Amino acid sequence: MNNFYELPEGWRWVILGEICEIIMGQSPPGSTYIDHPEGLPFFQGKADFTEYFPKPRTWCVQPIKISLKGDILISVRAPVGPVNMNNRKCCIGRGLSAIRCRNYSVNWYIFWYLRAMEKDISSLGSGSTFVAINRRDLINFPVPLAPIEEQRRIATKIQELIQEVERIRAGCEKQFGIINFLPQKILEKAFRGKL
Repeated sequence: MNNFYELPEGWRWVILGEICEIIMGQSPPGSTYIDHPEGLPFFQGKADFTEYFPKPRTWCVQPIKISLKGDILISVRAPVGPVNMNNRKCCIGRGLSAIRCRNYSVNWYIFWYLRAMEKDISSLGSGSTFVAINRRDLINFPVPLAPIEEQRRIATKIQELIQEVERIRAGCEKQFGIINFLPQKILEKAFRGKL
């Protein structure tokens, strides 16, 4: 992303590595994976992501790379760019990187920014077998850094708006379910002589 736009007063452009620690995942030996809760949850890539938080499918009894609660998990290979917020201590494989915010950055602010920039992050990917990004790509990714209180305000406001969108979406899906059910009911009435 080379389009640095003008920022509000008090904001500044930084690179992600200036405000966050980047922890690249590493897969432990396959013999250490298990399919029941023992050791640490083991997240390997986007397949473990839900809308916001990863969901364990595999655990690891000898983790190599650890991500902590509050880290942002980003898919760094096939596909590149999707993010989730880590809500537990876990082991991360080579398909993920953990982004750990330092004192002058708010994890949910960085999370929402990276989610907004998924396509730009994806465009950094390269490779013939698996499209991937590396640590340097993440370290050098530009971020518009607001003052800390503004980061908190923005992150809170986004979460409020997303919750409202989710509420509206759920209502729409319920209405679509009813609408999709109507044609069958009309046909049933028609062929029972009740139309």
